[in-house]
Amino acid sequence: MIRMHRKFIRWLRASIKHWSPKKDKAYHDVIFADQDYDPFSASYPGNITIRRFADLTAPYLRNLSTVLDLGCGTGEITCELAKRFPDVAFLGIDHSETGISRAKNNAQSLDLKNISFLTADMVNYVPDSNVDIVLMFDSFHHLTNPKQFINRFGNFSTRFLLIEPQGNWKSSWRKDIDFDWLILELEKIRARVAYLTKEKEPELKSPSEQRQTNQDTSIEHRYTMDDFETFFSGFGLDIRGTVSGLDVYPPDALHHSPSRNRFGILSYDLYKEIDELLFERNLDLLAKHWVISAEQGAERKKRKLPPQPPKIPWNTQIKGPYDVEYVQYIGPQTAKAKESIKAEVRLRNHSFRVWSSADTKRPDHLSYHWLSKKEVMLVQDGERSPLPRPIGPDEECDVSLKIKMPDKPGRYVLDIDLVRENTAWFSDAGSPHLRIPFHIRKQSKKI
Repeated sequence: MIRMHRKFIRWLRASIKHWSPKKDKAYHDVIFADQDYDPFSASYPGNITIRRFADLTAPYLRNLSTVLDLGCGTGEITCELAKRFPDVAFLGIDHSETGISRAKNNAQSLDLKNISFLTADMVNYVPDSNVDIVLMFDSFHHLTNPKQFINRFGNFSTRFLLIEPQGNWKSSWRKDIDFDWLILELEKIRARVAYLTKEKEPELKSPSEQRQTNQDTSIEHRYTMDDFETFFSGFGLDIRGTVSGLDVYPPDALHHSPSRNRFGILSYDLYKEIDELLFERNLDLLAKHWVISAEQGAERKKRKLPPQPPKIPWNTQIKGPYDVEYVQYIGPQTAKAKESIKAEVRLRNHSFRVWSSADTKRPDHLSYHWLSKKEVMLVQDGERSPLPRPIGPDEECDVSLKIKMPDKPGRYVLDIDLVRENTAWFSDAGSPHLRIPFHIRKQSKKI
């Protein structure tokens, strides 16, 4: 009964989002497009995930000859593994032409001769021959029928290795132990060091271009341990957890600099140590990602989830360049569609940096986003309002905010946010939003 209930919930989620393989492909094509960065540089925060996922997979690839990576995306983890195992033949499959094109470029950049990539739908793909192991990194949860998928690919391989988010009975993502905050706090320290040493900041794309605003998201079912045991009946399972697999990046995530490179190496070492400490204390299964090894006929290593640890609020005294407190909003909460109004926002600078709209390259402005009533992004870039004066650390200031109403009437959320142009929205650095419920009325009919 419980399994039927979960199956119904997953079907319902897919139905609500009107999911289809075509829309899933289009979604990933958008994600993989225009990503100009070096994934194998320690400066890139995602390199932590690439290296840690490869670390945790590597023990299962020893003495193998052929590896198939399904849903490989841009092939970054596949390439990292191919670099470590030059005598193993790797093949990456993904339904996104954009992703596969980038994967081929990544392999070429590392001069890898033991890897190839192919554009194909992994649900319908049929291997030319048997493979020693099937890998899936954050792609298994896109399947609509995982049990059927495993049964089919079980004809071509006796081993699977997945790295997947930990799920609950509602198919949502469980994050009992989540260390994504660590990368944000380390970035504050790095930014402060860079500021004091006058490290040159590169010109970047605008914050709105850097932020992913595609609202037509794909279906992502998160699974429990019971689910995986059901899917892999007849297989021996070995499961451990990892806090790597960051889904929060600091501002300027594509910013390359000497300090970013050094702190990237430090960050990787810290995430690795945390993984090992949690594993030693049998707490790793509470981490947000699981490494799931499945082998046909092998002994099943049964592990139970430990009790959840107490929730510890993270109160940091580390000051970053974007720490803001929105003290008060003084203004209307209703207006006509397309109307322009003014409001006043009192804010306090809790950062180490002086904020100024007079900066010619990276001025600070007060702005906003428009969200739906359910807080889905509708308008990314609001009007810019200059600060009346430079605002130093621990100073408070009233700022006049120009606001353009959405075109259609309805219930909205005004999401007030500071922005450092050509760099980042303050909210991308983890600063709290100031969200104001708003009622947009119809425009008066002209007589």
